[in-house]
Amino acid sequence: MAAPEVQTVGEVRALRDARRTSGTDVTVIVRAILGAMRMTLRNLFRKPVTVHYPTTTRVYPDRYRGLLALVYEKDTGEEACIGCRLCEYVCPPAVIKVEMLKSEKRNYAKTFTLELYACEFCELCVQVCPTDAIVMMKSFDLATSDRRELLLDKDRLHAIGLQHEVSWATGNRLRDMQGPPKQARAVEHAPASADASASAQASADKAADKPREGAEA
Repeated sequence: MAAPEVQTVGEVRALRDARRTSGTDVTVIVRAILGAMRMTLRNLFRKPVTVHYPTTTRVYPDRYRGLLALVYEKDTGEEACIGCRLCEYVCPPAVIKVEMLKSEKRNYAKTFTLELYACEFCELCVQVCPTDAIVMMKSFDLATSDRRELLLDKDRLHAIGLQHEVSWATGNRLRDMQGPPKQARAVEHAPASADASASAQASADKAADKPREGAEA
């Protein structure tokens, strides 16, 4: 059995350079360039799909949820937040800090701070809010180069709530969606109650017939 030929480093480099400049590789490169230019020319005359933000207002989907904000009560115009601190307790990254101010009729939030730069936008704070005080807005327009501007206090959160459109998702709506529909639960319990009443009535009739049979015997 003949021993395999050992190639020197120079021979390996020469073979590599020959492969690089071969006609097959040049053809592949030319085809790739022509394919890329073809795609470029095809999209050159198409209508652009980009939105010229912020001069052009973007249309958000119906279920879009972006910035967090605080709102006022529609009936009285007072702050909806009662300072219960449920949002602070449920927040995974712990970016919400609330201090309660107790009053005779109701409680208020003395201070409310939100570190938006560390927020996960998980929406848990919205889900647990009993008064729908903290909501998500249909906007993301809060871009800045200074992180300190993303440390939002109570006044800034209320200003955001008045500036943008409120999303459809509130705490009460989200909690209602997580459970079975009320009408469906009522319909499910109704046949069960009817069957239970019928079986109870049948048992009572049988129990009443047994004494009669014993008396006749």
